[in-house]
Amino acid sequence: MGDSRAHRHGNAAGGAGPKSDGISLTLLQELPALVWRSNDQGACDWFNATWLEFTGRTLEDELSDGWLEGVHPDDRQRCIYTWLQNFAARRPFVMEYRLMHHEGEYRWIRDFGRPVSAADGTFMGYIGACFDINDLRQLAEDLSHLAAHDPLTGLPDRRAFEVAVIEATAAARRGMHSTILFADLDRFKECNDRFGHDKGDAVLVEIAQVMRLTVRDMDMVARIGGDEFGVLLRGQSGAEVGDIEERLGNAVAECGARYGLDIGLSIGASAIDGDHTASVVLAEADSRMYESKRRQVR
Repeated sequence: MGDSRAHRHGNAAGGAGPKSDGISLTLLQELPALVWRSNDQGACDWFNATWLEFTGRTLEDELSDGWLEGVHPDDRQRCIYTWLQNFAARRPFVMEYRLMHHEGEYRWIRDFGRPVSAADGTFMGYIGACFDINDLRQLAEDLSHLAAHDPLTGLPDRRAFEVAVIEATAAARRGMHSTILFADLDRFKECNDRFGHDKGDAVLVEIAQVMRLTVRDMDMVARIGGDEFGVLLRGQSGAEVGDIEERLGNAVAECGARYGLDIGLSIGASAIDGDHTASVVLAEADSRMYESKRRQVR
């Protein structure tokens, strides 16, 4: 199945390929699965019509290791390694990789391969069946994203933020100090009171986007809940944090002004220096944010 020197010594046309193992290739030809076969040297010598229809290539294109041309470059070496390791051990395998569809997109497939032997126990090669799992993988990725992201703003949620802070705390012990900010919108209730909650949600989404664009790509902006946000500034501490706080406040105020609203931002910062646990750092930022909030209403 994979690229190997053995491939090039096998008979690609199948003349020296595996003898009949009692499975009719005619029956496999129209099977909904993408079916392939290799000979006892490891060269693929047959693909069914479903495979060829999927890839849009000819049988001659796919024979020996030609099929690898359709595998996504990022998956190719892993695919070859899995094949060679299992072929050498004559054991079944399951692997997943992206294969080019005839419409021009890579689609994830799950490939089940198993060794085939004659009645007398002579090893004859492998036969495999592949199934298109692209939609299932996309669904799994979507569910994983939803599980860690706020459904309204699309930002990471509180749990994802806390996990990121734990990771940043571990990095700080290796010398990469960071800072977290807890930021709460001031006077945002006026938006909901004037425009209703649907419009308020739309403004909140816009504010979330503005905050995300104000920091670097490597930083994280998360929605902690309601109109409260968490910001992880990776590798930043000291005076530069004050500049970022000011930019965030100005960006939020400008966003609110477009709707005739006086929206501010109360911020509490806490340095991640490796001396304290993530829970202590989070609690400190939260406490400082509420202290900033209290100063706003005096």
